[in-house]
Amino acid sequence: MKPLRVIHLLDDVAPGGVMQALAIYDHPGLTDLQTSRVVQVMPDRPWAPRLEADVILTHFPPRWRALPFLAVLRARNPQARLIHVEHSYTGAWEAHCVPHRRRFRTMLRQAYRLFDDVVAVSHGQREWLEQAVGISRHRLRVISPWSDVPDLATIAPSDGACRRPLVVGAYGRFAEQKGFDRLIEAFRELDPQRYTLRLGGFGPQEAALRAAAADLPHVCFVGAVSDRAAFLAQCDVIAVPSRWEAFGLVATEARQAARALLVANVDGLPEQLGEAGVRVDFSSPYGLRDSLAALDEGSLTELGRKARASVVGLTEARLEAWRHLLSGDAR
Repeated sequence: MKPLRVIHLLDDVAPGGVMQALAIYDHPGLTDLQTSRVVQVMPDRPWAPRLEADVILTHFPPRWRALPFLAVLRARNPQARLIHVEHSYTGAWEAHCVPHRRRFRTMLRQAYRLFDDVVAVSHGQREWLEQAVGISRHRLRVISPWSDVPDLATIAPSDGACRRPLVVGAYGRFAEQKGFDRLIEAFRELDPQRYTLRLGGFGPQEAALRAAAADLPHVCFVGAVSDRAAFLAQCDVIAVPSRWEAFGLVATEARQAARALLVANVDGLPEQLGEAGVRVDFSSPYGLRDSLAALDEGSLTELGRKARASVVGLTEARLEAWRHLLSGDAR
């Protein structure tokens, strides 16, 4: 059988979570089934290309201005299965960013009708999509992103007794979504002799974040994180204080690195915990303080071991899910 011709449509091909997630298509576990390539498009213009493809996946968020593009894409490619991967919209995103909920959901319903299948990246996101948009279960799948960062599996679990102060790590884009401002404010309630924050990344909020931490000696900015394994190895616990987060690859990478997790109770983050950490109310000035106080020296190592155990077989599960969906076996 000839490999499926798969094309991924993106409106932004800058390095980031979406581009990282596409690496799974180059995995040997999928290359026998399909060949894929990325095509950058401008969905706010009403023209869509005709593509030599068996499967077309869109990875940009639907919006009113993109509806004509999606309709033309469907009309010009009747031979292809259209699959949308929803990387962006969630219940928490809607609560924070959408002033007119009914109008927004009407747009989503019109957009999703043009696709054969819709992929949610977490069960939390899927539940919201079912409730908010009414997508039928046979068209809505859950396939979480995959992260293949070298050397994470070789990092030893943290031993909190060997290092003081305890190092809390966080990394990602410095933007409102990621909630790093809340994390910095929470560190005002923490003793510098007991806790240090290592904050990695860059983005539009960097100047504001640095200003907020100017009088906090236990908050350290380390710049862009080009070596995630090295960064994670220097931390005892990883915090993910996002205001909204469809999935959160940082949490998966932390689990692969055997690091305990402190995550916000939003969207897809809680389902990554298992026994690897705790949910934290980052909107409270004392939420982080109380959660850290509950972690004793022995529990960090044990949580790290459970975190790594929770990702055993993860790659194989992601590959199998995509094989089923692309080949049509999931129907």
